[in-house]
Amino acid sequence: MNCYEGCWKHEREALLVLNSQFDKPSNWVDNTDCCKWEGVHCNTITWKVKKLDLSYVMDNGRPGWYLNYSDFTVFEDLKSLILLGNSIAGCVQPEGLENLRELEVLDLGGNNLNGNTLRKSLQAFSSIRELYLTVVQFKGTIVAEDFSDMANLELLVMDLSSNIENEFFKSIGLLTSLQVLSLYACGINGSLPEADWHKLKKLRNLDLSMNEIEGALPSTFCNMTSLKKLLLSNNKFIGNLGFNIASLTSLEYLDYGINQFEVPISFTPFANHSNIKFIYGEGNKIILDSQNIPQTWVPSFQLQELILSSTTNATSLPLPNFLLYQYNLTSLDFTNGKLEGEFPNWLLENNTNIVNLILKDCSFKGTFNLPSHPLLSIKRIDVSSNAIIGQIPSKNISSIFPNLHYLNMSYNDLHGSIPHEFGQMSFLDTLDLSNNLLFGEIPKNMSNAMSLSLLRLSNNNIGGTMFPMPSNLTMLFLDGNSFFGSLPSSSFNSSMLKELDLSNNHFVGKLPSGWNKSLTCLEALYMSNNHFEGSIPLEIANIECLEHLDLSQNKLNGFVPSFQSYSMIAIHLGNNMLHGLPKRIFIGSTSIQMLDLSYNHITSGIQDMIQDLNNTGVNILLLKSNNFIGKIPKELCQLTSITILDLSHNKFSGPIPSCLGKMPFENAYPEGLQILLGGGEYLRFVNEKANFTTKKSSYTYTGSILSYMSGIDLSFNKLNGNIPWEIGNLTKIRAMNLSYNDLSGKIPDTFSNLVHIESLDLSFNNLSGSIPSQLNELSSLEVFSVAQNNLSGAIPELKGQFLTFDKSSYEGNPLLCGTPLPKSCNASIVFVQDGSYTDLDNDSLVDMYVFWVSFFVSCVCVLLVLVIVLCINPHWARVWFYYIELVRTNCYYFIEDNLCKF
Repeated sequence: MNCYEGCWKHEREALLVLNSQFDKPSNWVDNTDCCKWEGVHCNTITWKVKKLDLSYVMDNGRPGWYLNYSDFTVFEDLKSLILLGNSIAGCVQPEGLENLRELEVLDLGGNNLNGNTLRKSLQAFSSIRELYLTVVQFKGTIVAEDFSDMANLELLVMDLSSNIENEFFKSIGLLTSLQVLSLYACGINGSLPEADWHKLKKLRNLDLSMNEIEGALPSTFCNMTSLKKLLLSNNKFIGNLGFNIASLTSLEYLDYGINQFEVPISFTPFANHSNIKFIYGEGNKIILDSQNIPQTWVPSFQLQELILSSTTNATSLPLPNFLLYQYNLTSLDFTNGKLEGEFPNWLLENNTNIVNLILKDCSFKGTFNLPSHPLLSIKRIDVSSNAIIGQIPSKNISSIFPNLHYLNMSYNDLHGSIPHEFGQMSFLDTLDLSNNLLFGEIPKNMSNAMSLSLLRLSNNNIGGTMFPMPSNLTMLFLDGNSFFGSLPSSSFNSSMLKELDLSNNHFVGKLPSGWNKSLTCLEALYMSNNHFEGSIPLEIANIECLEHLDLSQNKLNGFVPSFQSYSMIAIHLGNNMLHGLPKRIFIGSTSIQMLDLSYNHITSGIQDMIQDLNNTGVNILLLKSNNFIGKIPKELCQLTSITILDLSHNKFSGPIPSCLGKMPFENAYPEGLQILLGGGEYLRFVNEKANFTTKKSSYTYTGSILSYMSGIDLSFNKLNGNIPWEIGNLTKIRAMNLSYNDLSGKIPDTFSNLVHIESLDLSFNNLSGSIPSQLNELSSLEVFSVAQNNLSGAIPELKGQFLTFDKSSYEGNPLLCGTPLPKSCNASIVFVQDGSYTDLDNDSLVDMYVFWVSFFVSCVCVLLVLVIVLCINPHWARVWFYYIELVRTNCYYFIEDNLCKF
């Protein structure tokens, strides 16, 4: 018999030859049934191999596998050959492929193919019906003509890593048998040529998404009347979509999202599309119809999903009337549609199977009413950012929407209280009622909503006391309300709580304890801008998963706690009354990137804290407006990830460490410091923010702007000595403030290297010498001040940014001259023996000033001495006043006698 336990001997031997070339082990063992081997599928009648799946059998680190196609010619009944992900670079012997007459499916995806090899192979595989060339590193180019010999080709899926050019489509009409063509993410750019698209009579599915195709769709493209599925998303197509797809009446599925199409709001081009069920058009532009097109028409289709989250230049658009005739909608999204009129409550009334209703950021007015019957399928409702008024429907909302998971009604004009029935909705996990006019108390039974994972009630007028939180609450937003009263520790006993935001409220009292036991999964805690007092509980600092802590703008006092969380990324404790640091602010390793202790009353040195920060990669360090003392430790220079350093308004003394000039001050976060919070459907990035003073104003930086900013502020301290010339090496820095110190010496010439600096303040110091002339080459400099120093000489030539600085930038330096100061520099300089100099044109002004000051001081001193002497000795006082009287009398008669003679 020619087979061994169901497997043909010659095929088993051929498989073993193949196996000897594989890098990864398999269960292909001789003297066993090869039909049971991994990746081998046999015909159950003939027991011959019909399918070989050899995916990822070669090591990816290998330079390339050169196939010997003769190894496969023994499998005469082979219909499917999958060689995915094997770094195939070519073939040793392409001959003999004609023996694979039964091969219908070939998958060469994930390989490093050579153009010539591929072409020879394609010419031999005339029987192929399905060809997969996905994620192929292809050398050379490929055109549709290369597939012309594959007369039976029905499905072609390609991703050739930016190697498909527009030339490919010029011979597209040769593939007359093609039913499915997928060119997803092939790096195609430019416009589609006017090719023989109309010859593709059998084409049912066409995918051109995720490319760089631009321009309008070609006219012949629209003659493929058999198309049922068309994907054009994520390109740069332009033009009126209605004119392009009007003739494609067989369409069932259309995705044209993320393009630059213009789509008429009435949707009249779809009037004859009786089969259309799915339309995805997000990220395009909705336009008004021309005047001669009727706005009212009865559609011949019933849509299931309509996604039109788009943009528009119109101030408002009418809600398309064809929606009145839709009864099978499961998803509807008109985000940013600016649709006018009353809120369309009839959409919920008509579509009983609807799952998602998204009408975010439209212009709807009126009230939101409940349908008259339960909607068992609906899970998501988002009507945020409209102008909805009235109260939130409270009667029977839990029975009308029994399976609702997500409700967002934020940014409206809703008033009244929060319905207590929200507490009876067992599947509700997200409730956002923020930025409304709600008042009253939070319903007590909200704690019964066991599935609640996000509660956002910010910016309302809600009051009352807090309620016990649900046991699995994962996000809570209550900022911007008017809560009063203390916060009981029993309110937050959820072990699943991940994010808690109570900021911008009026909470009072002490922070509750027991955080590390009841909130073991807490990732972010926002409680800023309240009236919390007392010390920070140590349990908060011990929460193992805590990444973001914001307790700023409260009345907290005592010591900053020691943090043990290795996950900590950002800490905001500014604007409190904290007065001390622990010996160790971070115990163990931490990934802290931002630390803000500004505006407190902390009195200590910072050397221990800097030591703890040494291996953290801290990006922003804000210690402004405290009572920190001592020298700036040299260990600070080891924090090489810092981009913003603010030590201003403290009592630091001593010199500026020269090693600061070796720090890069370059941001490693191009998108800004972001924190990933939540989980599952609610995974989101939160942009970190920081307050920093530059250009003589205080700014709050966030997102990508924060990544742009870099600066150092050492102002309002007691620093002395020279400014280290090494500071001029901070070529990436954008702001530097060294004002209000006791710095002396010259301004370093190296400051001309600060090519990105926008604000440089050296005012109120004891600097001397001239202003380096090269500073006028700093093209980004917007704010510059050297006022109130002892600088001398001429102001640098007024060019570039120096043309914008007025005299306030230089005032308080008597020996400076030149525009914009009134003192001219056109003077002769006389050097005296001690090396000093005198300005001959202006010395009279200086001398007179000195003279009058000296004269006034001398007079005052003489008068004071005279008064003291007369008070001590009464006899001298009587003699003094006697002679004063005698002098006065003689003067009087002298003047009188002379006047009479005159």
